[in-house]
Amino acid sequence: MVRPQPARKRLGQYYTPPDLVDLLVERTFADIDAAGDWAAWLPTRPVRVLDPACGDGRLLERVRVELHLRGYSVDAVGCDLDADALATVTHPRTRTFHANALEHDWGDQRFDIVIGNPPYLSQMAKETTRGGSSKYGGGPYADAAAEFLALAVELADADHGRVSLVLPQSILASRDAGPIRRRVDEQADIVWSWWAADQRWFDAGVYVCVLGLRRPAAGRSAPMAWTRVVTDVLGIPELDPSTLTTSGTIGDRGELNANFRDEYYALVPAVGEDIDGPPLVTSGLIDPAHCMWGERRVKFNKQFFQRPRVDLSQLEGRFVDWANRKLVPKVLVANQTRVVEAVADPEGAWLPGVPVTTITPTGSGGDGDAEQVSRTVFEIEAVLCSPVASAICWHLGGGTGLSARSVRLTPSVLADVPWPAGDLAAAVDACRRGAVVEAGRAVLDAYGCDDATADALLTWWIPGLPTGGRSDDATAGV
Repeated sequence: MVRPQPARKRLGQYYTPPDLVDLLVERTFADIDAAGDWAAWLPTRPVRVLDPACGDGRLLERVRVELHLRGYSVDAVGCDLDADALATVTHPRTRTFHANALEHDWGDQRFDIVIGNPPYLSQMAKETTRGGSSKYGGGPYADAAAEFLALAVELADADHGRVSLVLPQSILASRDAGPIRRRVDEQADIVWSWWAADQRWFDAGVYVCVLGLRRPAAGRSAPMAWTRVVTDVLGIPELDPSTLTTSGTIGDRGELNANFRDEYYALVPAVGEDIDGPPLVTSGLIDPAHCMWGERRVKFNKQFFQRPRVDLSQLEGRFVDWANRKLVPKVLVANQTRVVEAVADPEGAWLPGVPVTTITPTGSGGDGDAEQVSRTVFEIEAVLCSPVASAICWHLGGGTGLSARSVRLTPSVLADVPWPAGDLAAAVDACRRGAVVEAGRAVLDAYGCDDATADALLTWWIPGLPTGGRSDDATAGV
């Protein structure tokens, strides 16, 4: 039964297409065969299989057939909120529960295989929000699919259980799912994964990944195993921060924050072309070490502007203070890009648009040494306009972008970028001349990167740099 779109969205009811069913089951059994640890015990009893959001039972049936071909009997369990869908599950060895698996009392039941495509329920939408934090430790904005992941790992047999789930790619790095990722890491290892960079699945229109996990945890998962689901496919070089020569982080050198919709709506009546006031700099105007204001048209509030400015007299209430706090020396960072794009505003002349991230060095409010503040502004710009910063941000935030090939650069991700211990003077000089690749090489030297690491990072990073508005050697060979 296919429900109307509003009902399907409310339930997160988007059934798994046949090709993805095949991939999920085939990869699950490939891992079981490779491990070779089932033969000693599986023939003694039926294999216990669970799909906690089974819908019409297509995954359970595919697993049952696979096990039958291998000579095993099956005890299959399916759970779902949709009674009509459950009514189509008719195999006599499949037990079904009309319930929400997240609220069902599973007691001491444990399963050899937990497999499924749980509902994706955004917590940003009124009709799908649970209205608070996850019972499994996630924050208020953790997708319901993260709760199903935690439940699936909990219900998998602690000695040998396998978990295979189709999940929204946001599970890999979103902030509110972080506690659930850490909880899962304590119990299981990611042993295989799948992700398609250029294909959205289901009518839900989301990018998805498939994770295969094995219990118990044996330390197989690398510290960045989650985002590697994405970064390995995109060819982003591995980078172990412990191999860099560092001195703290960007977050140690200033305050990072992003504007939100309140600031956007406050700016709407104040933005125009032929007015006095500071330039408005949106994400689309930020290139690495270069501001495209006046050189590139930008869309704001459904209008195009060549030189958007903000009439400060039109701001009201707390937004007057907000503007004053932003009109200080700072670095502006575009929100979602393929590589980090940051630009210095040493004079404090620009107002950031939404959702630009602002990095304000300590002392920018007028209580610091002006020369030191200016130097820090340019150093932050240089560090961010480097292949190391871009790679680190991908490994911290891969999977969070609206586009599969972009990474969302939140203040928390940027704050965690390590600061190089070496001298940054050459990198700053190159950035100020617009020579971004030269600056990137100088930052690699400041991190003490070996030649092999530097070459790999540059080979990946240079093609991702935007071409407009630069006067450097970005298209030259490494």
